[in-house]
Amino acid sequence: MYGLSYAWHGIVLNDFIKISYPKDVFLLIAGLVYFVIALLITVLTYMFKKIKDSFKYGAFIGAGAGILIYSIAFLFGISFNAVIDPKLIAFDLAWQTFEQGFGGLVCAWVCRSMYQGEKRLSN
Repeated sequence: MYGLSYAWHGIVLNDFIKISYPKDVFLLIAGLVYFVIALLITVLTYMFKKIKDSFKYGAFIGAGAGILIYSIAFLFGISFNAVIDPKLIAFDLAWQTFEQGFGGLVCAWVCRSMYQGEKRLSN
């Protein structure tokens, strides 16, 4: 998720030039936030324990987290864009949902791989 965010905001949209404080500080804080998001998505995905459907649950939980995170950021006015445009809001929401959904897929894949490895070791 962190890599997708960096590629999207840093390379595609070039949003990092709009940051008024050092880029290192932003990247460090973003890394910590994405670590917490990934941890929460992984814990929620693991709690379902439906390993055969783990990809579906991971993507669903990640997409839900993306919508929740974007909603909170939108309410607090945390954005790279000063202009509020309905098209931009919909586009940013779709991107955030995709990014976190993909992160949920990766978290589910890791959970599934770990579960299958533990299962093989116990047999």
